[in-house]
Amino acid sequence: MSLPQLWWLFIKIGLAAFGGLGVTLSLIERYLVMDRRVLTAKDVTEALTYTKLLPGSTGVQVVGYLGYRLGGWPGAALATLAFLLPAFLLILILSVLYEEIAAGLGNAATPALRGLTAAVAGILVATIYRLGKPAVTTPAGAVVAVAACALGIAFRMNPAWLVLAAGVFGILMPQSFTQEQISGTEAPTPKGESAPQ
Repeated sequence: MSLPQLWWLFIKIGLAAFGGLGVTLSLIERYLVMDRRVLTAKDVTEALTYTKLLPGSTGVQVVGYLGYRLGGWPGAALATLAFLLPAFLLILILSVLYEEIAAGLGNAATPALRGLTAAVAGILVATIYRLGKPAVTTPAGAVVAVAACALGIAFRMNPAWLVLAAGVFGILMPQSFTQEQISGTEAPTPKGESAPQ
């Protein structure tokens, strides 16, 4: 993928990524995994896994990592800048027009934001399912995924600790993550690559 194509795709993702990480992942999956087939769902899941260990915005870090995968350091810089530019310009415009917008929306603002939040939550669940399915390929992987989800919900554990614990578990029991594939978990093969035999 050329750098101008990378720039344009991440501009499009940045323009449409209202709602945070879930929407961003959904758009990345749509444009780069399904449409262009230059990445696999596993690539996106790995990016999310690696960046969860870092402080800061996970969405921006995933974009930077995938930009690097597609175009080296120039790709990382361009993808990150392209992704952030629409939000930066929009927030700049909204900050100038804030008083007029707030007065115009009146009492409709709160219900509209609640509806938007519910839709974003649904998009996040659907995206995580689609990205997680090719990543969870063994019964042990399924147990780790369910346990991480339960611990995150019940105890509000920091995702970085969950990822680290899962990594340690994988190191201690590597055979548990390489045997007995769960059916229907194969990821799409990127263009130009042959499927593994």
